[in-house]
Amino acid sequence: MFKRLRNLLLSGMMLVLLVACNTETVHHDYTFTGEGNKWSAEYVQQASEKFSSKKGKTTDYETWKNVTFQLRYKGKQTDLGEMKHFKYTYKGIAGGGGGTMEGAVSAETLKSVSSGSGAFEWEDSVIKVEVEWDGQKEQFELMIRK
Repeated sequence: MFKRLRNLLLSGMMLVLLVACNTETVHHDYTFTGEGNKWSAEYVQQASEKFSSKKGKTTDYETWKNVTFQLRYKGKQTDLGEMKHFKYTYKGIAGGGGGTMEGAVSAETLKSVSSGSGAFEWEDSVIKVEVEWDGQKEQFELMIRK
């Protein structure tokens, strides 16, 4: 009888602890795409928000994201080697990035990967891309295509 009572009390205490502390994770995994006349780009985001609550009140909040930005030239890849000056930037509501290169441009260098905590892009975000090369300039937007 004592063992049964102890097991019931232990089970009840575990249930109270599980109900008192709750953790919820929300994922924001999106792929933004877009293109101009000479360039196209893709921004792939895997982000999450983790909410921890105790007794119905949020006690902790943290975010995490992994982002890959890929810029592609729509012409012949051999044309990239002939460029002398190249610059690209991208910017959304959560920040942005970019790069500058002198001399031959390699297709492998037109990809960037980052991760960390902080702000991330939302489903309705628009990411603005600007590419400059040898006196030419192109601008376009990345969005989620539905």
